[in-house]
Amino acid sequence: MSTSIFICLVSAIFWALFDLTRKLSLEIVNAKILLLLFSLIQIIIFSIWCIKDSFSFNFISYLIPGFTLVLLGIFSAIIFLKSIKESELSLTIPLLSFSPLFSSIFAFILLGETLNVKQYLGVFTIIFGTLVLYAEKLESSLLITSFLNIKNNLSAKLMILVSFCWSLTPILDKICLKHSSMNMHGLVQAIFTFIILFFFSFKDIKQIKTKKFKNLKLIFVTVSVGTLATVLQFYAIILNFVPIMESIKRAVGQFCAVGFGKLFFKERVSSQKIIGVSVLSLGVYLIV
Repeated sequence: MSTSIFICLVSAIFWALFDLTRKLSLEIVNAKILLLLFSLIQIIIFSIWCIKDSFSFNFISYLIPGFTLVLLGIFSAIIFLKSIKESELSLTIPLLSFSPLFSSIFAFILLGETLNVKQYLGVFTIIFGTLVLYAEKLESSLLITSFLNIKNNLSAKLMILVSFCWSLTPILDKICLKHSSMNMHGLVQAIFTFIILFFFSFKDIKQIKTKKFKNLKLIFVTVSVGTLATVLQFYAIILNFVPIMESIKRAVGQFCAVGFGKLFFKERVSSQKIIGVSVLSLGVYLIV
């Protein structure tokens, strides 16, 4: 296994853990406060990184893709948290597998990245595996029933929107990293995210004073795991084409969503989920 693929896999595992800890943390704190704490921890970590290491930053070239990334990140993160809070982890996370398809299109348009036929087949195999996961039963009308189930489920529709947004996120990251060092890019994103969230979270922040969180350790683990996942993804998109990174990330995420859903939330593991995960495995194999 190449170093670049290994970094993608490690990054994907941390993102899967982040999905789990976020869902658990939402039982303690609301989405805006969780995101606010996440960006605050990132400011601290990336500030230390900038102090201890050199950095570069081209403000003019960075401005448009960087600010777009901040707004897209906040919007998609809020609806993502709403979706996983109100639905099963093993039925919402798999829908993020549509992001490799979207990222393949955007990466070709914006970055000029093209995959070979085998790798494109892997992307579509992962999407098919996702539809199997979402089917009520295995039959010839599997695709139709899967799409109908998605259409009639608000959390599912929200996650499709997240998938679309997140397919753009690593591409914008990659564009930004052409005009900024990794540490400064992370710091700028965290600062602007924190400022915007703080402005729209006055009521939520006031409520914190009257609340006693049951498990501060869980929140700390959540924001720490998320920060590590973010840094590892920066390295992953520098070393790999975005659709490859996204496909590995989403396939690992689906495996973990089914396992974590059963282990932590007592979600049902059906034959469709097992077959779907197997198809996802084939998709990853074709890509790497």
